[in-house]
Amino acid sequence: MRHSLLIRITHWINTLTFIALVVSGSAILIAHPRLYWGETGAFGGPALVELPLPLNLDQSGWGRSLHFLAAWICLLNGTVYVLSGLIRRHFTTAMPTTYTATQRLAYIGVVFVALPIMVFSGLAMSPAVTAALPMTVQAFGGYQSARMIHFVGTCVLLFFLLGHLTMIYLAGFRSRVHDMIVAGAAASPSRRRFIVGTAAGGAAALLIRRYGFVPPDHTGVLGVGHTMTYTGQRLLLRHQPLAREFRREHISSNFPAINTILPEDIAYRRDMTQGFSEWRLTVDGLVARPSEFSLAELRSLPSRTQITQHVCEQGWSAIAEWTGVPLSVVLNAVGVLPQAQYIFFNCVDGWWDSLDMADAWHPQTLLAYGMNGGDLPVAHGAPVRLRVERQIGYKNLKYLSSITITDTAADWGKGKGSQGAENGYCWYAGI
Repeated sequence: MRHSLLIRITHWINTLTFIALVVSGSAILIAHPRLYWGETGAFGGPALVELPLPLNLDQSGWGRSLHFLAAWICLLNGTVYVLSGLIRRHFTTAMPTTYTATQRLAYIGVVFVALPIMVFSGLAMSPAVTAALPMTVQAFGGYQSARMIHFVGTCVLLFFLLGHLTMIYLAGFRSRVHDMIVAGAAASPSRRRFIVGTAAGGAAALLIRRYGFVPPDHTGVLGVGHTMTYTGQRLLLRHQPLAREFRREHISSNFPAINTILPEDIAYRRDMTQGFSEWRLTVDGLVARPSEFSLAELRSLPSRTQITQHVCEQGWSAIAEWTGVPLSVVLNAVGVLPQAQYIFFNCVDGWWDSLDMADAWHPQTLLAYGMNGGDLPVAHGAPVRLRVERQIGYKNLKYLSSITITDTAADWGKGKGSQGAENGYCWYAGI
């Protein structure tokens, strides 16, 4: 069968991105090779499926970054492929004359059923997307249910790929691959289409820069995916929707202290035995009134209590009640200057990270000092931790010590906005 140039190009792009998605998805999966059903799941609780895979908790973060980049390419490329197939009647004219009924059914099922389910189950694992579109996760019955379905969908696609390769082998591997590389009866895309596509891409890049949708970790190949994710979600969240909140009966009985190492700082450990009476949170940078807050002073400010899910794209997810002062209250108290763009946080354990102003001003972004009706436990970051409900777990810093408001991320570390981003993780973790 002869294929148009556009079909051949999109086919091979899909092939490469699918390989990248499987490899990077496997890297994410082995950090928590257990599958659950419902909203939450964590080691220590019952799993629906325990996969016979090696456990690897020491990842660089490359898997996440590559997965998101490949997902964007696959989505855009797949959209072009489907639209082209519909316009050229590839699915109704070409297929019936070249494929058996079983092949047509499998092909249509993958393109119009399996792949859309993969896209929507992936979106359902994003706390930012589910804040704006809660029906994405509700349709799957919960966050971990979406993760399970995403895994099953991957297995279905791998099974389809195995059958596809088998059919190619039986039909003549060399000739079939040759047809998908060089043969083609349809005309190549016109110069006008090429110019229009290039102009559209250039205009999109200019708009991204014009409206500041450029994350600190935008450089490099993986930075393209970071930028596309950040841009898409900032547009989706432009009206500042709230992350999902739950009822008290949904609070998890098992909320593991993930990635917690008790700070070795001598002053912290001494103050820990005294109820953190000496602890202070300094706030400086681009503010009118640099300030220092004790724990008692933070408790005296207007507070907010919310029951939200600590989200992880692996399996480390749990629901808890958090009480604290909204970060916006503190920012108003110190008088943030108009040129501020980032809020940097330093922690007693040496970790640091940052938020943009949209998440900093969000009403659910808390400086939390209480958990489940009591004081914040040391294992969960006492005396005060950050809660950023529209981003995944690693942005919720523990053991806060200082906050600095800046107009640039370039002066911090390697200029990528966070310590995690310097290790390959995404700076913006709304995913």
